[in-house]
Amino acid sequence: MPRRPRVVVEGGIYHVYNRFARGTEIFAEPEEAIEFIEILRKARNRDDLRIYA
Repeated sequence: MPRRPRVVVEGGIYHVYNRFARGTEIFAEPEEAIEFIEILRKARNRDDLRIYA
């Protein structure tokens, strides 16, 4: 049975996270982490988001 579509609420707060199983590192190189933060920054600015942590 497929999962129901998510409900998106204007002004809602959403918990978004990245993780790998068994403690595997998410980024193999420090540069990848920096690039990921830059992507988040661009999305935040483009979509007027607030990132709390």
